Amino acid sequence: MDENRNMIRFWAEQPVEEQPSMSRHYRMDGKEFTRRYGIALILAAAFTVYTILLANFVDYRAEKRVREELQPSLERLELYENRERMEKAQAEAAAAAGFVTGEASKEQHIQREIDAVAAVIAKLSTDQMKLTEASCMLARVMNPSYPDSFQTVANQEKQWMFYDGSDKTFSQHDKELAESIVRPYLESGIIPNGLTSEMVYGAWSTNDFVLRDSYENTANMHTWRYSS
Repeated sequence: MDENRNMIRFWAEQPVEEQPSMSRHYRMDGKEFTRRYGIALILAAAFTVYTILLANFVDYRAEKRVREELQPSLERLELYENRERMEKAQAEAAAAAGFVTGEASKEQHIQREIDAVAAVIAKLSTDQMKLTEASCMLARVMNPSYPDSFQTVANQEKQWMFYDGSDKTFSQHDKELAESIVRPYLESGIIPNGLTSEMVYGAWSTNDFVLRDSYENTANMHTWRYSS
């Protein structure tokens, strides 16, 4: 019995192993943190990257769609701007070359035609001869076998009495006579009475100038003189 008591006492005197207290502060090192939360961090990072890529892709698609929808309008706008620039450049070039548009251009053309005729008829002596010769030039303009401008008709070589193109001077009176033939035709298609496009030949003498529809002097030919 005493032995038993001693044995019991021996056991009771053994130190009791200290159990870890749950209330102590628990410290987690880097490896432990990575082991526990590594997958979650990777997923979060992947989701963030995915979100950024998705947003960029959506923006790209939206921008591409808008660009495709606006492309026809942009092309038309560019075409219009290019055409506008080209027309402006042409207008500036025409102005630099001394040309203008509209009524002013038409009037300049008429004046050049009148001056060309005045230079030719200035070499004849009487008004009737001058007006008849101007009418011959008009007949040639109307005739498809000849040039269709007074300037070109006037420049035909060896066609006009006393005129070879070297002296193009004329008086104001000569210009007024030429204008009375040229302007009505160019503006309204009016021609002197009895004149036809066949009266393209002229016969000059000291006191007369007559038109005819035949180069040769024949019995069947028709003649014409200007009369007011």
